Amino acid sequence: MRWRKRFSLFGLLLVVSLTAVLLSTNLLAPKLTLATEALLQPAPTQPLGYYDYFGKLLTPQAAEKLVRKKGLDPSAPGAFERIGAVQITQQLIEAGDDIFLNRKVGDTLGIQGVLGFGTGLARIQPELIAAIQKLGGRPTTNLQLTLQQDLKLGSHFYAKGSTLDTGLDVLLGATFPIGLKPDGNFTCAVCHDVTSQLGDRLKGVPNGDLNVRFLIALAPNSTAGFARLDLDPLDPKYQGNGKAIVDSRGNLVTLPDPQKFEDAFDDTLLDVPFGHFESSPDEINNTTQIPSVFTFKSGPYFFDGQFAIGPFAGLSATGNGVHSSEGNLLAAAQLSTETLGLDPEVYLGVVLQNAADPRLRLPEGVRVKPSEWLRQVAPDPRQAELEDQIPAPGAGTYPNLRPSLFTYNGAIFSPDSFVQDDIASGPFLFADNAMAAFQNSLVPPPNRTQENITALGNGSVRRGAQVFQRANCATCHAPPFFTDNKIHPLKELGNNSARARSRLALKDVLVPPKIYTLNNPVPVPANAEVLDVPTEGISDSPTTLPKGFLPDGGYKTLSLRGVYLSAPYLHDGGVAVRAGSLKIQSNGSFTVVDRTGLGLTGTLSIGQSADSASSLRALLDRQLRSQVIAANQANPALVRSNLDGTGHEFYVDKTTGFTPAQQTDLINFLLALDDDPGRF
Repeated sequence: MRWRKRFSLFGLLLVVSLTAVLLSTNLLAPKLTLATEALLQPAPTQPLGYYDYFGKLLTPQAAEKLVRKKGLDPSAPGAFERIGAVQITQQLIEAGDDIFLNRKVGDTLGIQGVLGFGTGLARIQPELIAAIQKLGGRPTTNLQLTLQQDLKLGSHFYAKGSTLDTGLDVLLGATFPIGLKPDGNFTCAVCHDVTSQLGDRLKGVPNGDLNVRFLIALAPNSTAGFARLDLDPLDPKYQGNGKAIVDSRGNLVTLPDPQKFEDAFDDTLLDVPFGHFESSPDEINNTTQIPSVFTFKSGPYFFDGQFAIGPFAGLSATGNGVHSSEGNLLAAAQLSTETLGLDPEVYLGVVLQNAADPRLRLPEGVRVKPSEWLRQVAPDPRQAELEDQIPAPGAGTYPNLRPSLFTYNGAIFSPDSFVQDDIASGPFLFADNAMAAFQNSLVPPPNRTQENITALGNGSVRRGAQVFQRANCATCHAPPFFTDNKIHPLKELGNNSARARSRLALKDVLVPPKIYTLNNPVPVPANAEVLDVPTEGISDSPTTLPKGFLPDGGYKTLSLRGVYLSAPYLHDGGVAVRAGSLKIQSNGSFTVVDRTGLGLTGTLSIGQSADSASSLRALLDRQLRSQVIAANQANPALVRSNLDGTGHEFYVDKTTGFTPAQQTDLINFLLALDDDPGRF
């Protein structure tokens, strides 16, 4: 009997001890466990019915309270719009989707009449039609053209019968590529939508193999975009048959020879890898790759975070930039002295002397001021270079508009309110806000590759989440959106400086950012109410650049959501490795088996895709990255474009105490970051 009592007492002590051990283990582990679980949870989505108030998400009740605080009656028509609040509705999202997919980018005068994008597209129209007919209704992610005649662009010669990769996506049963229009216009979707394996539309996924350079070089006057590349039109080597014009000081200036300058521009443009683009008129070769647009809570926006204020935390300003300051080829002359050191008349002369539309070209045998000539052939700027754009309040009058943190050319994309056949028509800033709400509704599509399913099943993804924590990646790439929403100074990151310097020339010419209240029609009435755009927490004053830019520029922390769809990596896309270039051992170690597949030289520069897993390994592994950088820096075309894959030296490899297996687990975790990373 006694031994039973002793056994019972022993058993009780054993149970208590085991319980204590389990409790202590659980008490000691929750920080790691809970943090790991947080990394694998779905991210919140944009809630319908809420209001955006300059980047702050307000419940209907909070928005109503704010309206009352501003002294307005919430039940009065336009009360929310008068304070700058945008209600997020399904109708607004659908309108944004329609504009994003179908509404042309840019003004007709600049994109078509001067540059001649549609004229260039017409050069390959027979090939486009033949290629689509050959598909027989099947989808493709790369429409391949067989040239029906010889083609010369700059010093590049494409022979009749040769095959060209366009990177254009065609949906199942479609008769034209996504984002291109038969009339020669293009939309946002050409860069930011792709075709799935089933032939339907994947919204917001970057078209990483789009042959942007070729499509622009086709234009007869692609030189109209000269300010986007480091080309000096007054360099003596371009002299020849250029026209003489009168500059803003009354001096005679001889413009560059149109053909010489066009050839030089096209050659520089054709250096740019597939899936990359140049957009800022700053005469810096700051080529960047096409980004994804899974934008909710991932601001500030653009590669350097320059768009950080206004509705939707700067996302509306980003859309405005695409349709106005980035796409307006002629209005950039306003700031050419400050940003390019080039007289505005010289800028306009270069742009106009070989305009695609002969009626816009500078006259023969007459020395004119190009600005005066422009107003002769296009008397009303609102119907010409300011098509669908209006001067921002407080920015001055065109052609002397001043930039602000909301608009870099002083103009705002906002089509007239009463044009019935224009899907972008609406109250002030309607189109930009609708596209912002649409983009914020997008989430990365599920990663259903067999590799991801296997990594989830064998625990590699979960182990990779723990490595992500241990390596302190979450310090900047914090869940659930995997960004800290900050701009980090260039000196902290060490990346190539070209993109970081893009907007520094504006630092002394900014005016306070203002917009009209969102209930105003367009054209805006003379007595329209004006709102000051808040800059608190973004910049030190309304007329300084966002925090992190000065003195040398900076880069935003990119979100990692959907990273499996956006290879190659870094802001310049320079960290690129082609599939099959690495041999991975069972323990995660690797060897380079094909050096020709390293860097942009072996991938997008030759129209070959970068592999996500291999490129992420190059991002994380110091030795492999050095080889990728060396491959990039050995390519003169990439050097000219400032594409090298340097910087962001936060390695997860043996030099920082991690095993090859842990590196592989981290890669698998990053590749799993779709909308629900912990789920099969």
